[in-house]
Amino acid sequence: MSVTHIPQVAIETRHLYKRFGDVTALDDINLRIAQGEFVAIMGASGSGKTTLMNILTCLDTATEGQVFLDGTDAAALDEEGRRRFRAEKIGLVFQQFHLIPFLTALENIMLAQHYHSVVDEAAARKVLEQVGLGHRVTHLPSQLSGGEQQRVCIARALVNETAGYFRG
Repeated sequence: MSVTHIPQVAIETRHLYKRFGDVTALDDINLRIAQGEFVAIMGASGSGKTTLMNILTCLDTATEGQVFLDGTDAAALDEEGRRRFRAEKIGLVFQQFHLIPFLTALENIMLAQHYHSVVDEAAARKVLEQVGLGHRVTHLPSQLSGGEQQRVCIARALVNETAGYFRG
């Protein structure tokens, strides 16, 4: 007898719609992403990519339809629940890095832990090593190249070992 492994679903949308007045930004989006799966959301400017990402990261809500994130129905979460869910389950990497200019690389990563309610300097140092910046721990963002700043942001998203990572 063979055993089939069915991957856990990290993200699922069912008949997802988002409307802004007369404009339909998302029209019947059905999506299923397994844990550990890598997915790129691509499309023309104005096609709804940012709107979808905002909904999948609990920064916005759908007009209609269902969103399940790591088994949680996003519609059941109030604003505080969505904030807590983002802090505990979602790692965000923005196009604009949003590093605090007066904090070191290590401190910028540990800031993400603060919102997760667990501060672990060893874990922050470990993810800096993983992204190749172990030697830049005490550097401020202004002392890092653009690529290094981006890797600090990636480390910040990884440090809390969240269920999903999103890059805008």
